[in-house]
Formats: sequence, C-alpha cells, structure tokens
Amino acid sequence: METSITTSKGQILIPRKIRNKYGIKAGVKIAFIETKDGLMIKPMDHSYFDSFVGILKDALPSADEYKEMKKEEKLREQRKEIRNFKKK
Repeated sequence: METSITTSKGQILIPRKIRNKYGIKAGVKIAFIETKDGLMIKPMDHSYFDSFVGILKDALPSADEYKEMKKEEKLREQRKEIRNFKKK
C-alpha cells in the first residue's frame, strides 16, 4: 500500500511506484471518481476515454431509424400544410 499527504493547497503527490505502474506522466489529467466504496483515482489517458466507446450506441437512433423518423416528420408537416390550406 502506498500513501501520500495532502498539502495545505489540497495537492497530493502520487508515489513514483504508482505513477510508473499506471504510466502517469507530468501533465496527465487525473479523474477523481466517487464510488460507493470510496474514491477512485484514474489517469485520463487514451484507455480512460476508450472505456466510453459505445456507451451511447443504444441511446441514439440508427441511420435507418433516423431516416424513418425524418420521413414521418415530413409527412406530418405535409398533412399540416394541407389542413391549413383547406381552412382558407
């Protein structure tokens, strides 16, 4: 187990052994992630961002679904225009 002390400015030094193990170099941003078990500290390197790949793939419509939605929207607009034209 490695330890560190917080400075009066709230800074912590990540021990060299940990920096070397996780490839944390000067200038690398660090994410502080709260979990139910405590605090997790992760370097925000390529692997950090790669972990988000595909996370929203089911939240967005596929290309075919999007085309169908646009087609339906266009039909609704056309029907609306026809109703407005008949009212005049």
